[in-house]
Amino acid sequence: MFYVGIDIAKTKHDLACMNETGETVSTNFRFANSYQGFHQLKIKLEQLSPITQDVQFALESTGHYNYNIVAFLREIGYNVFAYNPFIIKQFAKSQSLRKTKTDTKDTLLIARKLRSDVTPDYYQTDKVMDELKELTRYQNRLIQSRSKCKNLYIRLLDIIFPEINSYVSNLHSHFVYELLTKYPSAQKIARARVSSLLKIKRLTADKAHQIQEIAKQTIGNTSTVLSLELVQLIESIKHYDKQINQVQEEINLLMIELNSPITSIPGIGSRLGAIILAEMKTIHNFKNPNQLQAFAGLDPAIYQSGQMDNTGHMIKRGSSYLRYALIQAAKLISIYSPHFKAYLKLKISQGKHYNVAVTLVAKKLIRVIYHLLKTNQTFDEAKLR
Repeated sequence: MFYVGIDIAKTKHDLACMNETGETVSTNFRFANSYQGFHQLKIKLEQLSPITQDVQFALESTGHYNYNIVAFLREIGYNVFAYNPFIIKQFAKSQSLRKTKTDTKDTLLIARKLRSDVTPDYYQTDKVMDELKELTRYQNRLIQSRSKCKNLYIRLLDIIFPEINSYVSNLHSHFVYELLTKYPSAQKIARARVSSLLKIKRLTADKAHQIQEIAKQTIGNTSTVLSLELVQLIESIKHYDKQINQVQEEINLLMIELNSPITSIPGIGSRLGAIILAEMKTIHNFKNPNQLQAFAGLDPAIYQSGQMDNTGHMIKRGSSYLRYALIQAAKLISIYSPHFKAYLKLKISQGKHYNVAVTLVAKKLIRVIYHLLKTNQTFDEAKLR
């Protein structure tokens, strides 16, 4: 058996290999992140062993530069394992106290970790999980872009027709979008025929009359330029809505395939569950809930020196996506779970600020998630203590 470690970079990758006795077989093999480079790698591997099952690969699961090499190795029949960088860092500390870092040392360290691992299957790369991570992060970018458009849309309404905010409970409702698309200024609404306004879905006669009356007395600015921007912003928001829903449909299909117990937790549906699973990749990346908590950036900063012992704010390292999903899940489970609702209430009664209390709920939720994923059990309110 041969154990291969790969250090990933943008334009090139480095490889080192050792055999089952720990003897180094190859070092300093560098190949380009290109078609020619991958072809050179294939030739190198065939020289190493013609049997693909005799060669195992490991790398760190960082960034997106490993996607193509992982897909290539899978396609030609090799097993590929991806370690959380935290695990490699801890393994490095156990191997030596000397702090050195080179591409050659990194590749050998990864290969050595793979050789020593009694449960490497826990870290086997998973195409479904990789796709889930891509989808959840893409959806997050779409949501952020939509939010920017919505903020600009509200800004324009404050200029064009500020009074409408007092008569419409939700400025992002479908009938408001349709109204402002057809009549993108207060003056145009004021001059519109009532019969035309009533053709807009969910716009009642009373509401149409109210909006038209305040439109006649508006202090809003009349501008063809602002009206054009308003119409295009509404189109952009609706376009983002469609894209976000399409991505969510794909996420739902992958979550059905995974059939994870995480969605049995009250308040955690396909979207939040997908983010949590995708960022973790595998629960076996973490030896205990504290490591998962640290990876989510929910650990407090600690400073100890002599008689000084201070605990500060959360360090907020690790995955910001995972931290966001856990905080949102903590807020929701505090609504739907009697146990977590009581726990949040207790922390607030102890003088904790709401945000601090929610963070404590998230830390407790991490322990529940860790247990469910490790044991593949569904959530049971009765078992909470």
